[in-house]
Amino acid sequence: MSVRLMTTFDHSGLLAVAMFIHLAGGAMLVVNRGVPFALAALVPVNLNGTYIALFVEGDPVISLVAVVTMAINALLMFAYLPWYRNVLSPGQLADGEGAEDGHNYVSLYANPFSNAPASAYPGAALVLGAAAAFYWFVVPGLNSMTGLVVLAVPAMILATGWARALTRKA
Repeated sequence: MSVRLMTTFDHSGLLAVAMFIHLAGGAMLVVNRGVPFALAALVPVNLNGTYIALFVEGDPVISLVAVVTMAINALLMFAYLPWYRNVLSPGQLADGEGAEDGHNYVSLYANPFSNAPASAYPGAALVLGAAAAFYWFVVPGLNSMTGLVVLAVPAMILATGWARALTRKA
């Protein structure tokens, strides 16, 4: 089973991505630059490796190494908790976002009842369309369909908000 899994990872290109994340994250940890980012980037790769070691491989030594690696990753993240505090608090804005409706992710893709102006929606629809085109034309196989299904929720919220904005009295 694990040989088929690793072969599939290799052919899909995911193994190269995981190895690059580990090499880049490890280099950032060694030179002590961007450590909070490196630790956050390593979590999904280490978590998947832990899952494979525990439930696919089943080898006790490999499983122990994977669990210890994940524990060290978690411990280091707790040591850097002050750097993550702003990300973990609600209502934070990304770079370039504004607090007013129509100028942030939540008001366009997550809250259909926001008061975003109708002029804010075409740009958001363009971004969503670009993401859908990426999944349709670039991403292969079932991952493409999964990505499109995931994009259906923000698309429905965007459409609802846009319709409300167009019918709202000025």
